[in-house]
Amino acid sequence: MTSPSNLGSRDDQQAMSSFRYTQELRRTIRLFGSFAVSFSFISITTGIFANYKSLLENSGPVGLWTWPLVTVGQLLVALVFAELASRMPLTGYSYQWVTRLAGPAWGWLTGWIAVCFLVIVVPSVDHVIADVIGHVFEIPAGSAWLTAIVCTVIGLQAVIHVFGVRLASVINSVAVFTEMAGMVGLVALFGFLALRNGPSLEILGQPSPLTGAGQGWTPWLMGCLMGAYTLVGFESAANLSEETIDAASTVPRAVVWSVVVSGGVGTVFLVVVTLGITNLPALAASDYPLPEIIRINLGSTMSNLFLGLVVVSVFACGLIIMASGSRLVYAMARDNVFPASQLFRRVSPGSAVPVPAILLILVLGVLAEIFSESIQQLLLAAAVLPATIYLLTVLSYLARRSKMPHRFGTFSLGRWGPSIAAAAAAWLIVTIAILTIPEDFRRTSLVSLGVCASGLIPWFAWIRRRVATGTAGIDRIAPRFPGPDEYTEFQDVGTDNEEQA
Repeated sequence: MTSPSNLGSRDDQQAMSSFRYTQELRRTIRLFGSFAVSFSFISITTGIFANYKSLLENSGPVGLWTWPLVTVGQLLVALVFAELASRMPLTGYSYQWVTRLAGPAWGWLTGWIAVCFLVIVVPSVDHVIADVIGHVFEIPAGSAWLTAIVCTVIGLQAVIHVFGVRLASVINSVAVFTEMAGMVGLVALFGFLALRNGPSLEILGQPSPLTGAGQGWTPWLMGCLMGAYTLVGFESAANLSEETIDAASTVPRAVVWSVVVSGGVGTVFLVVVTLGITNLPALAASDYPLPEIIRINLGSTMSNLFLGLVVVSVFACGLIIMASGSRLVYAMARDNVFPASQLFRRVSPGSAVPVPAILLILVLGVLAEIFSESIQQLLLAAAVLPATIYLLTVLSYLARRSKMPHRFGTFSLGRWGPSIAAAAAAWLIVTIAILTIPEDFRRTSLVSLGVCASGLIPWFAWIRRRVATGTAGIDRIAPRFPGPDEYTEFQDVGTDNEEQA
């Protein structure tokens, strides 16, 4: 059972009471920890390291200017998500929100897509660690050793989570502090070099020397891919709302600031590192251009330290993705809309975490890695799926914003909400178009569509009937939109006399 000291603030208790959920998870995450959750999922170090080669190949340095553009677009989405997290501070993020705003069918589909995305992206992210190790020790691509490394990393992340959210949060917060310190340090060093040597700003507008891209929209469209792959996952803090203290106020700030900081630091980092390019054709042809730029300008030691920073960042990113995936499974199982719900809704009494859900993400992640060669297109679809989740959520917000429940926290978009949401929806439609229309992404588009459509099978096979008969779904527990007069009484446990008064 959850002790009184882990029930959270008065808003936390009132939210759980009004939505008719029992506090089963332990609230230990505070503001920096919540920010660290979203920042780690985004993981600009991981995203830039993994996609900088593609940027130089397809767009050239000029493509880096799409990063601030993508930041603004994703910030619009984050603002909408922040208000939703304040109104409905519940584990399950988009599944919960869309179900309550648009109905159980759309909610199930959104949750299904989110589960698929999170399962796919766990081995996809952790594989970067194997790539770094393979690069350092010259292990050939496709080696069974690399697969073993990825599976080991996934297993270690699962073990950490089994011990409880406090341990995972501490490890993640340390990793985030290390990542931020490392990125700021590299920015300072490259900035000093640029000022000392006299920056050659022309490099920032150069097209790709390999494709000759430089005319029209091509470099911009292809350059957006790095930001589209990286600046996602900011909503993960909302998925841990029921483990966050004062979630209705803390989580919205974490969601918004994770995008602002990631976008700002990422932009400056990309600019100063790109200024360090001395031979663009050679770097564009390199398998790992980013550590090569660091080696040329700062030496081998700094390049190796950067690779170590990448490993730390990737591990934290994978850790948070597993946390987010397991909480989503738990949230859906709690509402009896997930296969084997009675199993996957169980929470360990000792660690207060959903151990069966964690083990499920572990098993599925390992299987995805083992069969990664045959599902390569599925891994590429990981960029399309979050944009689809975001669009379904934003459209649901636009349709039913006026019907949302009472605001528990302090965050609200006010009269700007509809305008911001409309702009966010337009941005997401453009993003999905960028990720699906080019010929190189046609197969990926079909795979993404298949993942989304596959969620209709269990819905029509058995979940719809359960929801209709009242044995599954949110409606069996409480009204979708509890208002101020619908709050149930709750016992104010663990508060001082002033709060009770």
